[in-house]
Amino acid sequence: MATAEVFHSDQTKDAAEGAQRFYRPELDVLRFCAFLAVYVCHSLPSDVIATASTRGDASICLLKDVGNFGVCLFFMLSSFLITELLRRELEAYRDVHIGAFYLRRMLRIWPLYFGITIAYALGGRYFPAMRMESGRVLAYFLLAGNWYIALHPWIQTPLRSLWSISVEEQFYLVWPLLAHFGGTRMIAKAGFAIVPLSLMAIMIASSDKAYAYNTVWLNSFTQFQFFAWGALLALALNGGMPKLHRAVRGVVGLGGVVLWLFAAYATGIKRPGAKVSSMQFCCGYLIVAAGCLLLLLAVLGTKLRLPEWPVCLGKISFGLYVFHETAFLFVDEAQKHTGVSFPALVSWSSQHSMIALTINKVIALGATILLAIPAAS
Repeated sequence: MATAEVFHSDQTKDAAEGAQRFYRPELDVLRFCAFLAVYVCHSLPSDVIATASTRGDASICLLKDVGNFGVCLFFMLSSFLITELLRRELEAYRDVHIGAFYLRRMLRIWPLYFGITIAYALGGRYFPAMRMESGRVLAYFLLAGNWYIALHPWIQTPLRSLWSISVEEQFYLVWPLLAHFGGTRMIAKAGFAIVPLSLMAIMIASSDKAYAYNTVWLNSFTQFQFFAWGALLALALNGGMPKLHRAVRGVVGLGGVVLWLFAAYATGIKRPGAKVSSMQFCCGYLIVAAGCLLLLLAVLGTKLRLPEWPVCLGKISFGLYVFHETAFLFVDEAQKHTGVSFPALVSWSSQHSMIALTINKVIALGATILLAIPAAS
């Protein structure tokens, strides 16, 4: 998950100062909202969803389905920011320093990503809840975790969410090279080409009906379209900001949320067991992309005074994303041990399951923040 990067060039001080002015705190707020969507999605266990589905409670199932789309918003935000930085570097120097780009990328993402992968690989030897099979560990190290999980959809272990880091790194292996060799024109051509290629990949991946909701989702080419739309938006704005009235921004943002809800409810692209045709998958993902674009446009360039706390939490959103499943694990284990000492608490929790689940996940959110803060410093 890309943070709001401050463009840096060792070539001149003026370029660095120019990019410093590009920093947009509203994108940090949106990034934190994207994380919250994913967090809520992952907070709803499969047994709760199964019970809700049996009772016909569509709202909880819909909440989980929509929460997944926070990842798509992460991808679009990341691509928008990095493409804008590449565009500015090209504008200033007519070239992109490939080595510097990759170095910045590795220093920002890899220490935490590989660090937690190693921690689980070692910790799993002693704690079963942390155990990951060797194939998954290898796939994570090769930045191919999404492909591994797509081939093993029945495995439920912590760190499943790291699949998105693999997708992101795969995309950014190529993107700066396009800017280096072909400039913004090449980026634009690639962006326009990726969208139909993504839809073609969705058509192919959705042929496996049993796990289509998962295999389509984890396919790199499915998600690349969100990077493409973010890049095209950055090029279209060309450094400018949308000048929208506050009321218009509210309507646009609401429209983005409505499109997400519609994509989840009407197409069922993230609903296990739903009978979804290949065309529905394609339309569903395009609707999700449209929703992401509206949410991004709704906040981009706003002059509202933003609270400091969501801006700060947005800056550490990568750490929040990486650590939230670990926080779930810690809190669940602590709850199990507490239940042994206080059986009355177990009885109360079983009678008020949704209240107990909410308290559990609120505590886990606090733990997630505490884990992410030192990792970001």
